[in-house]
Amino acid sequence: MRTLQVGLIGYGLSGRYLQAPFFAAHAGFRIAKVMTSRAAELRVNFPEFSPVARAEDIFADPAIDLVAIATPNDTHYALARAALMAKKHVLVDKPACTSVAELQELKDLAAAHSCHLFVFQNRRWDSDFLTVRDILKRGQLGRLVAYEARYDRWKPAPNAKAWKETPGPGAGMLYDLGAHLIDQAIACFGPPLGAAGRTWTQRAHSVIPDAFDVHLEYDGFVADLSCSLLVREPTPRYRLHGDRGAFVKYGLDVQEDQLKEGMVPGDHLFGQEPAEQSGLLHTEDENGEVLREPYPTLTGNWMGLFDNMYQVITSGADPAVPLRDIITQLEIIEAVVNNET
Repeated sequence: MRTLQVGLIGYGLSGRYLQAPFFAAHAGFRIAKVMTSRAAELRVNFPEFSPVARAEDIFADPAIDLVAIATPNDTHYALARAALMAKKHVLVDKPACTSVAELQELKDLAAAHSCHLFVFQNRRWDSDFLTVRDILKRGQLGRLVAYEARYDRWKPAPNAKAWKETPGPGAGMLYDLGAHLIDQAIACFGPPLGAAGRTWTQRAHSVIPDAFDVHLEYDGFVADLSCSLLVREPTPRYRLHGDRGAFVKYGLDVQEDQLKEGMVPGDHLFGQEPAEQSGLLHTEDENGEVLREPYPTLTGNWMGLFDNMYQVITSGADPAVPLRDIITQLEIIEAVVNNET
């Protein structure tokens, strides 16, 4: 089995908890270099490493096959471009870029250098979203008439990461959590027929758009996506309605919390939500008897992203997250933002 050498840029939340544990657990990857100012945190998990000081130290290393970028949003384009110019495969955190034009340039550059560009849309492998896709695939709701996905949190205080509270390209919840919700809708239903929405500021101290509503029009239904950081009482994560039934799901995929607590991919119960977080499926059988019962949540599996990335690079498999989907995602975000200017 070929081992791909990885250069990781950034060791904050995404680098430390959401990417590094999967690279370390996957037999096809080996983290070879890390660029970060968090040397002490890096040595907790990788005591053998001394971080490099510059991204260029990773780009210039001929042994590096893949550069993984886990840095603030407005740095993604420049770092990904430099990595592709160095003829490295690239995994870039979401949002991939702050504009469609930037991503199209990177897509063309990757093709010109025979490299692969991946976007870290890990929440396509969330437990709850995998369950939603399973229900849709089985047709248990009949013809879909409404899809709602929310990313609500209770976070009235400023984010400890100053860059997340600083105005500029790629700032705000639409680029942050909206990138996930829009990507999930595209994964389920493809490009919408139309898109509309708005962003606004709810927290008194905030100087960025920290809430949004997005409405995606499909044939026969609308996908409503929203986010607020001032929701103390939990709301449904997903609500799906069809002409034969409904599915409602509370709670959030547990992989991020498990990783922060020290679990690693492959551990017993990793990715498994507690039974009390099961969604509710409300349908009826062929005899008209009402069925209203918990629907077990599938196991979350962010490793699926890394498995696919390895197969694309080594075996020519199709990417699970096509770049055309990410371009559509950014087109929707730009449409909402530009409509407000």
